[in-house]
Amino acid sequence: MAGGPFFAHSAFPVGNAAGELFPSVHIGAGANSVHDEGLGVANATDLTGDGVWELRFQMPTTLPTGTATFKLIAIAALEAGDLSVDPQWASVASDEEPGAAVLNAEGPDPDSRTGGNGSDVDNSTFGWGVGDDDKYIEARWALDADTVVAGEEIVMNIRIDDGDSDHAAVVTLIPSVIFV
Repeated sequence: MAGGPFFAHSAFPVGNAAGELFPSVHIGAGANSVHDEGLGVANATDLTGDGVWELRFQMPTTLPTGTATFKLIAIAALEAGDLSVDPQWASVASDEEPGAAVLNAEGPDPDSRTGGNGSDVDNSTFGWGVGDDDKYIEARWALDADTVVAGEEIVMNIRIDDGDSDHAAVVTLIPSVIFV
């Protein structure tokens, strides 16, 4: 049976001297449930270089069936622009040092994407077009660069690629691991 989502129990911004990555609450334009909490990325014109969100996901002692998949949702008040991310990860046991783990890249191009303009010629993961403001854009990567192990931590970095990002508003990211 498929399972999840497993949300990050730890998220820390690295390479963030200018406050370009931060906890964020997106407030949508609707009248009902309009708040989404997640990982903030500043307007691309404010980015001074690549930044990294360091994440930790605790896997259960028995893994669900299916393919372990990193799911990343982005939401922003945008109708044009791109945000490029590059997830890298490794599975780390309780007797291993996470800082010594070699992180393996899964991106930047996702296996699938839902929503957004979907026609990014610069290989950006998320792209906004007219009508995409305040809507979820979802990207998924099969976690196959390493092996997900029951009871271990997935140690992940999401690198924000400044050179391929041109979004003109704060973007809120909501990361999780699912099994599909």
